[in-house]
Amino acid sequence: MIYNPVVKDWEKRLNDAIMNVTLKHRGNSNEEMLYKALPLLIHDKKVYRVKELGENIAVVQQLIWGWWKHRYLVDNYHCRAYEIMDESMDFVHFTHDDIDWASIEQLPDCAKLRARELSAQFPTFVRPFKNGVAEVGWQLNPDGRYYMDEDSYGMTSDVEITVYGFIDARMNVLVKFRYIGKDYGRLQDMRHEAESILRSRTIKCCDEGGKHDKEY
Repeated sequence: MIYNPVVKDWEKRLNDAIMNVTLKHRGNSNEEMLYKALPLLIHDKKVYRVKELGENIAVVQQLIWGWWKHRYLVDNYHCRAYEIMDESMDFVHFTHDDIDWASIEQLPDCAKLRARELSAQFPTFVRPFKNGVAEVGWQLNPDGRYYMDEDSYGMTSDVEITVYGFIDARMNVLVKFRYIGKDYGRLQDMRHEAESILRSRTIKCCDEGGKHDKEY
């Protein structure tokens, strides 16, 4: 686990804010309480920033060791927030079941180890939402330029290795993370698959309970 006193202080203040919100809003889900707590820290722009992803979804980015990391997904439509990764840059919401292990079997051991550790240490991004789903790029190994310093020294022979998955606004993985190499055309097929899964879940929910089409 990586220790960063600045991050730890931010986490403590967030936890205190959540506790205060919890006392005022008993009965709300954890996602709803987190949504109410996050704005209490919005003034500290040195630590985090907010990026809009479309469809009333945003991501809260936190500065950790000099990198802006995607820490929280915010659903402004349903007033919920979800933790993407923790302060150690390990995924919180995703699990081993969300990975297409057969597709990464060919990858170097270091990349497979980071997948097993659910480590998001290297650049990892939630892309804009469209039709209720978003692409997530999870880098398991960076390009050698990642290690360069300001004087252009330190570059290695590493090759970038990224796996891709698709999620909905509640951080459910609709299409598992898989390695596609440079065959980026497959991302469109994965998106269509994710949108189809989301539509089928919405229809099933409406058939069973007549709930709002975005609740399932």
